[in-house]
Amino acid sequence: MHVTVICNFNLIGATKQLKRSNLNISLGGYGDLFQRAGYPNVGDIPLLNRKIFNGFRVAAQEHPYIVSVRRLLTHYLTATLLTKNIVITAASPLQEVPINELGVVAGETFSDRGTTITTVILVIIHEDFNPFTLLADLALLRTYEEFVFKVTVRPIPLVSPTATITVGDRVFVTGWGRCDLTGKELCLPRSSRFFPGEKIDPMMRTVTFVMMLPNYYCEGYERHGTALRPGMLCLGTAREDNPVAPCMAVPGAPVVFKARLLGVQSWGFGCGYHNDLPLVYTDVRYHQPWLVHNIPKLRHLNQSNLKELFEATKAFTLSQWLSLTRGDIELLKFKKCTDKDISRSNIDIELAKLRGTVYDIRDFLYKTKYRKLKQDMLLDIKNSLMNTTANISNVTWSTMRGRPFLNKYRLENQEEDHTVSDGTNATESYGNVDGKGHSKYDDSDSDDYELGSDDVE
Repeated sequence: MHVTVICNFNLIGATKQLKRSNLNISLGGYGDLFQRAGYPNVGDIPLLNRKIFNGFRVAAQEHPYIVSVRRLLTHYLTATLLTKNIVITAASPLQEVPINELGVVAGETFSDRGTTITTVILVIIHEDFNPFTLLADLALLRTYEEFVFKVTVRPIPLVSPTATITVGDRVFVTGWGRCDLTGKELCLPRSSRFFPGEKIDPMMRTVTFVMMLPNYYCEGYERHGTALRPGMLCLGTAREDNPVAPCMAVPGAPVVFKARLLGVQSWGFGCGYHNDLPLVYTDVRYHQPWLVHNIPKLRHLNQSNLKELFEATKAFTLSQWLSLTRGDIELLKFKKCTDKDISRSNIDIELAKLRGTVYDIRDFLYKTKYRKLKQDMLLDIKNSLMNTTANISNVTWSTMRGRPFLNKYRLENQEEDHTVSDGTNATESYGNVDGKGHSKYDDSDSDDYELGSDDVE
């Protein structure tokens, strides 16, 4: 089956050709909406165009959990701070992005500012992530340095997995995006090699909307053959329902419900088209087992555990800068051993315990030649850990019968060996008699004692 993921491109010219009367298009008419707007094939996944329409300006003090993922020092992706060294965002924009190009800036209202960029040392992409359907579009970033919490830098808790959303509940989405060219926003030519020709509004913005359940406009995706799979949330207002409804189509932007993280923006037909549909988010509640498994393990890692990866990342980055700025200096040549096994270290044992695809600097050396060796090594470690756990769980603790110690009288007056003639241990032979040779207890009345976890330190 051929499935295509459509990249972002400007559809304004195509949508301008739609007549004004088409704004009142009926729900049944959404079937060919994508074709008329420029999407060629039924079933394509419409990626977000990074635009913000009618959003309110806000400051970092109001949303201190919002962070900027930088790529080669320029803003690349919106993310959310979960702990002092872990952020969560969408996985789709991070595919094949070298980890040495990434950094995180927190506590800034403007996406083009920041005095401190923390180093991204690990990227964990959800194990069920599908780049064609954008299923499980989640990624965790582990930074080497820790964020210092203050007024403009605060983590946000996850929503409860049992939390329910009712009609009338208000949620909001916050992040940085492109200019909508309809207001007095500050539009600056902040284009980069990753998003050429864009005009970015560096000011943090937020949009809010009231929940509608069920959201019938989400059926527009189903009619186009684009399925909403488990773990996806379709939220927001359609342009047909409100022509001036605010919208934000920013990958990785968090949707917040009652001061808790509900989801991460993933894909959708919006924003700024004549026939916008509600956008699709990755539901944090659905993927909470994955998060609860990985976050404690990532927090357990300290800087001493990650020092080798940090030094390798910085060394590789420095060699690249030297090769670019000084033409007479060759790129730092690491000792090539791509035909040999990668040495296993203690950090690899911890990385193997994580669920998902784990990326570090080794995955991007020599044009990813080390990647397969490293991933195979982590898989071997993971299988070994699973086998060890299975063997331990299969152990049946034998029952033990309590025996008293030899009494002092017997011990002092015993002339013969501690081992009796039949080879039985002295403790077992004499432990059931007192100093006069009388039985101290009857075996038939004794109870078995089963060794449990409470008895082991």
